[in-house]
Amino acid sequence: MKLRQWPLTATLIAIALAACKPGNGNREGGQPAEQSETTEQTASRQEEFKIDFTMADIDGNQVAVTDEFAKHEITVVDFWASWCGPCRQEMPNLVNTYNKYKDKGLGIIGVSLDEDREQWTSAVSSMGMEWLQLSDLQGWHNAAAQMYGIQAIPFTIIVDRQGRVVDAGLRGEQLEAAIAARLGQQKQ
Repeated sequence: MKLRQWPLTATLIAIALAACKPGNGNREGGQPAEQSETTEQTASRQEEFKIDFTMADIDGNQVAVTDEFAKHEITVVDFWASWCGPCRQEMPNLVNTYNKYKDKGLGIIGVSLDEDREQWTSAVSSMGMEWLQLSDLQGWHNAAAQMYGIQAIPFTIIVDRQGRVVDAGLRGEQLEAAIAARLGQQKQ
């Protein structure tokens, strides 16, 4: 796995009002990264930034996310965990969005910050998450979350077929609207 140290956006993460964060009683964690870029600098870097990592899926198979990105017009990388209340609250929106746009070019990759395999797999099943699920079962020390500076969950990153970041930090209606716009669809 290539290690890239670039916090995706401390600014975008800060706008997530209801989120699970390290050190706030949800799971072990550390101090938030210091904000070193302005929103404008971060937005311009997002355009050129690519997501690329390999991690085990729910069956233990190693999956390179770039192979998955190539299968879809756009892919949402969703950082979440079974123990995160806001993640579970957001999941019905993501399931509905997936079901609405999966045949129109949408892919989703879940990246779980769980440590307990049974809780992770149970949550995937009970919440109807039919898309690819990845985790290294390292909690807040998840390699992909560390690589991309994820400081709060749920957190989404939208990428194109090449893995280039096209948007990040969206939830609910904003996420669905961005997906609809990218896929050239009218939000229904």
